[in-house]
Amino acid sequence: MKTVHILNPAAGQGRAIRFAELEDSYVTKSKGDATRYVKELLQDQTEPINFKVYGGDGTVNEVVEGIVSSNSQNAYLSVMPTGTGNDLVRSLKSDAQATEIDVLTVNNKYAVNAVNTGFDLTVVHRAADMKKKPFVSGPLAYILGIVSALSKSYGKNLKIEYTDRDGNEFCYEGECLLAVAANGAYYGGGFMASPAASLTDGLIDLMIIKKVSRMKFISLVGTYKKGKHINTAEQIPEKGFEEIVIFKKCKSVTISGIDEICADGEIFPAKKVTVGVLEKALKIMTAKSEAVTV
Repeated sequence: MKTVHILNPAAGQGRAIRFAELEDSYVTKSKGDATRYVKELLQDQTEPINFKVYGGDGTVNEVVEGIVSSNSQNAYLSVMPTGTGNDLVRSLKSDAQATEIDVLTVNNKYAVNAVNTGFDLTVVHRAADMKKKPFVSGPLAYILGIVSALSKSYGKNLKIEYTDRDGNEFCYEGECLLAVAANGAYYGGGFMASPAASLTDGLIDLMIIKKVSRMKFISLVGTYKKGKHINTAEQIPEKGFEEIVIFKKCKSVTISGIDEICADGEIFPAKKVTVGVLEKALKIMTAKSEAVTV
């Protein structure tokens, strides 16, 4: 099997670029370049390729986009945690035996870890600004992003339609703090937003958090970060979260009333987004490598 190393020179404040001397390495030149490069390599490719990604979740997302959109049976993914968030690596560590994982469809795009909107999308914007500051990266950038986002008004009226795993259709309309349609357990630089999520169950973990006061948010955010807001065994909100958390295992999710959406840390404009799931659409090698260490 051939190994191709894909490096994002901007990821993790330049941590990835030190691997540029590896044989068969490619340094991305701009946003979307990794997708283009992977698709070109996979055209008429007969030899299996392991795409080893040195970068954050956004770079991984681009490589996944290239693999899945190519419909190739000869492509594999490995992830080296050299970015800021590295949340997919954390999720893979939770599913350490996985060799084929699900991929989310997000309108005409793909995501492998999580799709989110609301307060935490604002945090992504703020965290990106924080990462430009000296000595700020990783989870610290996200935490500082939360502090910055809390200083502004927050909460948005959303319409969220979903089909659960039994085929029943539901609709929630109301003021939300945030909404997450997750494939993996982690996002936001180590927040275990969806502790019951599995990369291999063919389901989307929908997490809706209703708007709460700033004081309530501050008192609960640590619990949320640790994934203690959900009883994973019973798959219901824990005590203290019953009134503010809606959690469902779904086959599809549609969110309306938005201006933009975040997929694996990458933000793009959208008034409405529909999230589906492609079961075992991506062959993974990370689960058996040293790359699961964060």
